[in-house]
Amino acid sequence: MAVGKTFVDVFIDADWQGPARTIRIRIGDVVQYYRTQAASMSGCRTLGGIVGDWRPVDMTARQCLEHFKRANVKALRREARKAGLVPRF
Repeated sequence: MAVGKTFVDVFIDADWQGPARTIRIRIGDVVQYYRTQAASMSGCRTLGGIVGDWRPVDMTARQCLEHFKRANVKALRREARKAGLVPRF
């Protein structure tokens, strides 16, 4: 898994959407996930092109959020405020 200050590359196995691939999750993707999808506890969710059951998608979002908190908290806070969220970290 490749990581940077503004992205995390996540490897996805072959599934109904296509062959195995790597998807780049950016800070904005994580912010939008928490703004629009993290409130419900069931169903299908989307994170930066990953579509699936809420459990693995939520776990991936949490791991990305933790990485961005360590790697680039200023940009994470800025993006969260732009989306109307109040960062508590």
